[in-house]
Amino acid sequence: MKRGLICALALIALLTAFCCAESTDEGEALKAKYEESVAFKTVETICRVGTDQISRWQTNKQVKPDSPAWNLITRFDAGFFITPKTSLFLDRRSENWVRTSETTFECDVYMNNRITFAHVPITTDYPCAYHMYFELTDKRKDTWLLTDFYSLPIQSEVDKAARYTAENEGISVYTVEGKSFRGYMMVVDDPSRVFVGTIDRFSNAVGGMRLDALTQKYHALAAINGGCFQDGGEISSGGVPIGCVYSMGKSLGYNNVHDPASNVIMGFDVNDKLIVGTFKNDQLEQLKLRDALAFHPALVLNGEKTKITDSLRYSARTAIGQDGEGRVLMLVTQGRQPNCLGACFEDLQDIMLAFGAVNAGNLDGGHSTAMYLAGESVYSGYPLDVSRRMPATFLVKYPGE
Repeated sequence: MKRGLICALALIALLTAFCCAESTDEGEALKAKYEESVAFKTVETICRVGTDQISRWQTNKQVKPDSPAWNLITRFDAGFFITPKTSLFLDRRSENWVRTSETTFECDVYMNNRITFAHVPITTDYPCAYHMYFELTDKRKDTWLLTDFYSLPIQSEVDKAARYTAENEGISVYTVEGKSFRGYMMVVDDPSRVFVGTIDRFSNAVGGMRLDALTQKYHALAAINGGCFQDGGEISSGGVPIGCVYSMGKSLGYNNVHDPASNVIMGFDVNDKLIVGTFKNDQLEQLKLRDALAFHPALVLNGEKTKITDSLRYSARTAIGQDGEGRVLMLVTQGRQPNCLGACFEDLQDIMLAFGAVNAGNLDGGHSTAMYLAGESVYSGYPLDVSRRMPATFLVKYPGE
């Protein structure tokens, strides 16, 4: 009996080893045949989508129509200034090739996308990493198209978040990932440390300030971009906010409840509670706000997702929230870039709820999205600088100040 059991176990082990070897061999065969023509070509398509809104219609030949991948790409909110003169795909490699059926396989693809911007002589590398799903759509022509994909974590970003957490008392930084984005959540333990900083005078003639300059002005430790402001495109001076502005107990602007771009107030009252919602001008005094900005939409109210229309547009995003213990949640997600299409509002809601948000709202996004901490740019949606110029931002004081 014992001998028979040993023989059976040995047979199972032999069959397992054989199957694993067969699976590995099949994966290597797929890689040898399709790495260049299918996997690399497709990830280059995704990277081009991230730099040129027009090219997505020219390069979607690698994407299956009406698939999850197709729907994601066609909802991408492309940027307006990272159109490169040249784009080089370097250090390409792939891993984990697995055939999941006779007509499907999946794999991981990595590469660095080197871009030289069209209007300035600056070259930047974007590390790209995707898990990709392919389907055989034409057996006669041996045509494989992308049906779905998701972004993979970048180890350097995880290491950066861990270092920020270790070096800054009362602040923790976490990497967050979603299907089409990566980002950072900065958690500030003490809500009294979070306030709104502004430029000296709201004027487009004078212009706004970048996050590093605003942190220096207020001797602040950290910052994220803020609310709505007058925007003339990439050359906007960023000097005039739109909607409500409160800074350290003073009202510096007016709420415009009828303007959909700035009808949601996100701010802290004198008890350090984050208020999120739409209020008329005559209601503001009752809120006893100390620091507040305005944008839209509200994401979480009383621990529940809000209903948001047209929430499936993918872009770089910024949001602010507060959990049940009073901790402030400051979120930025990457997007509009060749290695990261971006997040939708529902993604932000899911992340905020995962971190325990009671209330949360969406701030200005796109190329305005930025996070700055301890003298470094954690992320900027404006790749040529630490941030765009802006009139007002949320800042974080040093401990004890």
